[in-house]
Amino acid sequence: MIQLAILVVATTFPVFAEPLFGLPLVCPKGSICPVQQFVDLDSGPGARDPWCGTKTYDGHKGTDFRILSMQDVDRGVEVIAMADGIVKASRDGMTDHPVSTEEEQKAVSSRECGNGLILDHGGGFETQYCHMRRGSLRLAKGTKVGKGDMLGFVGASGLAQFPHVHVTLRRDGKVTDPYTGLEAGQACAAHGSAKTSKGWLDAKAMAALARPDLPTMLSAGFTDGPLNDKQLVSAGIPAPPGKRSQALVGYIWAINLAKGDRFSLRIEKDGQVFSEQTTEPLDRSKAVYVAYSGKKGTPTSGHYRLEVAILRGGEMIVSETRQLDLD
Repeated sequence: MIQLAILVVATTFPVFAEPLFGLPLVCPKGSICPVQQFVDLDSGPGARDPWCGTKTYDGHKGTDFRILSMQDVDRGVEVIAMADGIVKASRDGMTDHPVSTEEEQKAVSSRECGNGLILDHGGGFETQYCHMRRGSLRLAKGTKVGKGDMLGFVGASGLAQFPHVHVTLRRDGKVTDPYTGLEAGQACAAHGSAKTSKGWLDAKAMAALARPDLPTMLSAGFTDGPLNDKQLVSAGIPAPPGKRSQALVGYIWAINLAKGDRFSLRIEKDGQVFSEQTTEPLDRSKAVYVAYSGKKGTPTSGHYRLEVAILRGGEMIVSETRQLDLD
C-alpha cells in the first residue's frame, strides 16, 4: 500500500494593525497647548462634547489643539503626523488672520479649513489637519510620513478665531472622537464613566488631556489696564506694569467655561488688600473668557501678589498665584 503525504501550505496574509495616534503638535517648552473644542456628537441642532459637556459647538467635526497667540504663530509651532501615513491632499497659500466678523467669515467660505492636509493611515483611518500657517506645508501628494514627522506649522488660516490646529479623525469616512472612539451621533459618556468607549490615542496623548471636565487657565498675571481675548490672541501675554504705568491690573484668561462659573481676583500689596473682585455667574457656557480687576493711577513701589481662581458651585476648581515687585 502506498501512502501519500499531503503537505498543506497555509498562506498567512498581513493583518492591519489599528494605529494609536499621538498629539498633532509639538508644544513649546514652558507653554501650554490645550484642547479648546472637541467633536460634536450631537447629530441634531444641539451640541454635545464626548463627555456630555459643552466644550464644542454645533457641527464641529474635529478637535482643536490651540496655542496662545499670533506671536507663537510667528515663532513657529510644529504640526506633526499623529501616525504613519501618506499625504492624500493638501492646500497652502491662505493668510493667517483670526476671523472675528461676518465679512471675514464669508471671505473664507468653502475654504474654512484654511491651509492643511489629509493623511491616509490605511485600514479606513485618515486625519485632516486645518488652519496651518501659510507657506509651512511642503509635502507633496503621495509623500510617506512617519508618526511624529513634521507636516508644517500651527497657524490661523481659514475659519479660525484663534491660532490652533484642528484635527478631524475619520474611520471609514465617519467622524470619530480620538479620545473616546465615539462617532458623531453616538451617545456621550460622562467623564470617568466605565461606559467610555475605547479611544484611538496613545498613552502620551491621553495623558496630555488631563481633566476634560475642567476649564483651562491660559494665562494670569499683571498688566497696566483692561484687556480682552482679541488683544491677547493678537499680542500675546502682556508686559507687567511699571512705575510709569497708568494702572495696575490683575487678569485671568481661561477657556472652556461652564454656565454658572465665577472668577475671583484678589491683589495684595505688601500683605494688604489692594483690589478684590468676584464676578457674577456666567449666564451660559463660554469657549473663552477674560476677567480683570485693579486700580487706576500710577502704582507705587511694593510687593504685589495676585490670586486668581475659577469657582464652580461654590468650590475653587482652578487657581493660580502671581508675584510682582515694583522698586
